[in-house]
Amino acid sequence: MLEKIESLELEHWKTSLDSKTIMWIEFCHKGKSTNTLSSSVMKELDILVSFIEKEVLNKNKKICAGIIFFSNQPSGFCAGADVKEFTDIAKKSEWAQASLEIVTKGWLLYERIEKISRRLPTVAKVKGFCFGGGFEFALACKFIVAVDHDSTSFSLPEVKLGIYPGWGGIKRLPQRVGIFQGMSLMLSGKFLNARKAFKAGIADVLVPERTADLACERLIKQNPKKRDLSFFNQVLAGPLKRLVCIIIKNNIKKRVKERHYPAPFGILDLWKYHNGNPTVETQIHNRIVGSPTAKNLLRVYQLQENLKGLAKKYTKGSDGQVPPTLNHIHVIGAGTMGGDIAIWCVLKGLKVTLQDVSTSQIAKILKKAPLEVKRKFGNKYKQMKLCDMLIPDPSGHGIKKADVIIEAATENLKIKQEIFAKIEKDALPTALLCSNTSSIKIEEIAKGLKDTSRLVGVHFFNPVLRMPLVEIIKSKNCDQNFFDLAVNFTGKIKKLPLPVKSSPGFLVNAVLMPYLLSAMRTVDNGISPEDIDSAMVNWGMPMGPIELVDTVGLDVCLAVGNTMTNDDPTPICLKDLNQKDHLGKKSNRGFYKWEKGKKVKERKLKLNDDEQRNLAENLIQPLINRTAELVTEGIVESEEMADAGVIFGTGFAPFLGGPINFSKNNKIESL
Repeated sequence: MLEKIESLELEHWKTSLDSKTIMWIEFCHKGKSTNTLSSSVMKELDILVSFIEKEVLNKNKKICAGIIFFSNQPSGFCAGADVKEFTDIAKKSEWAQASLEIVTKGWLLYERIEKISRRLPTVAKVKGFCFGGGFEFALACKFIVAVDHDSTSFSLPEVKLGIYPGWGGIKRLPQRVGIFQGMSLMLSGKFLNARKAFKAGIADVLVPERTADLACERLIKQNPKKRDLSFFNQVLAGPLKRLVCIIIKNNIKKRVKERHYPAPFGILDLWKYHNGNPTVETQIHNRIVGSPTAKNLLRVYQLQENLKGLAKKYTKGSDGQVPPTLNHIHVIGAGTMGGDIAIWCVLKGLKVTLQDVSTSQIAKILKKAPLEVKRKFGNKYKQMKLCDMLIPDPSGHGIKKADVIIEAATENLKIKQEIFAKIEKDALPTALLCSNTSSIKIEEIAKGLKDTSRLVGVHFFNPVLRMPLVEIIKSKNCDQNFFDLAVNFTGKIKKLPLPVKSSPGFLVNAVLMPYLLSAMRTVDNGISPEDIDSAMVNWGMPMGPIELVDTVGLDVCLAVGNTMTNDDPTPICLKDLNQKDHLGKKSNRGFYKWEKGKKVKERKLKLNDDEQRNLAENLIQPLINRTAELVTEGIVESEEMADAGVIFGTGFAPFLGGPINFSKNNKIESL
């Protein structure tokens, strides 16, 4: 039999038959460090499945006791479908039809794998990534063995790309874990680590890596009967199916609008009407994949991948030398930003010394860190190890040993200059010096340094633990090797690096401030904050501009606004509220009243839908115009980079594909 398999000449799948007649099939995408289900991989899988159907199932059962699918790739089992192929197809006019052909082939192939699993025990041994089509592949097997490792993770993230799990996930995940839990995972694209996946019922077995193979062999040998869903879940998927769909749909409507994000509603309808089978009719598929949202979200995904690729591009400096090891980070400033930067670096396995003039402020961060570590990692030993890597350092002893020094002090030029003058005396000559400034030009901060080429702007966004983007700001005097090192460091801590030139506000704040100031001037003109925020949320923004001002702080907005827009008048409402010390959420009073961290609505909406839409289009125009200007001025190198920065830095509605993309598709010309 093995001779016949070898004659298939498969490049991406390796097979072997052990002494126990167990067939081991390794997924090893040729030429790639990450397994993806590209068209060539799927074609070979079809050949392999056909071989199993013909040569294994139709012969004497003793030929093969069972099949174990696994991968030894560093990244894991499988990252899902080849999204690049999808994005390339999405650029074509016949995108909906072409994508349906891909979905149909995958659905039918995985149905065949499931049929094999009914006659012959099949096991998916999962370590590392198991996403999208890779997760659907595992679900088509009879058993899933999860390796208890930090890298192991399960997800069906298609909804985040504006598409849907078309290869059986909608059918099989609810069958494993129940409809509410299954839909929750599919509609959110949430990631589950190995332990949570086992607890949820996704994995049949959770084992350490050293015993994973034995666990798979035991499942093949014993072939235990699969546990049925609880009676309650069977009722929900049967007699109460219609009611369940109403409940889930109402919950979706609370989070998103169908005209903005059709995929969650389509996923629910596919389960409701066809048990997840997209081949029955094309209407639901076309509604999801044929929407502008799907094309735009796939574009956003590609933009994200491009930013990730920058860190790899700068693995070596401009002189071709490998950059120094970045293991010790020193953070100056234990406020909201500095504290969270320190915690984030610790979560990524780096040693951090945290300096601040206030020991009580450092104590707050030391108290917060274990909570964030526990939220991220279940292993108690890992939790203790990481927490020990955050070291209080009020006197700044870590400066002398740190590989990266990040200043995250208050947004005051004089203070920042004084800090860097002291840092330069003690820092290692190879140390990367970074400022987390949000609006001040790097050249101004560097004036206090003897060597101005060492300073790079590394601008994180609040909240650091959630916002993926970091602007890497290059001044006119910046040494290219230090700039490359900053990009490399950002990738090391799993953030998205966006290179920009030094300019007031850089990219994100430079486009955000005209938008926020425009919203506040609209308040001056008599429109309520509630109507303004409602208009922008209905338009697609995750948060209204006035609520965002309250969240950032009115004092911060006033200072940044004065730095960036000296020629434009400051909104009257912004000045008045600052004079009253109504600084927003942090003072429990700004444009809104805040109670226990939540805003209190005090005024009813007055604008109708048409008025809100017109208002939103007027309010967003300054942001669109400024984005285009910054590309023209060369502050950011391309329209694609600008769209990525504004999406990941401001939360600009992803389903619109970025401000410049939106402007082009809607024929809005910059003024």
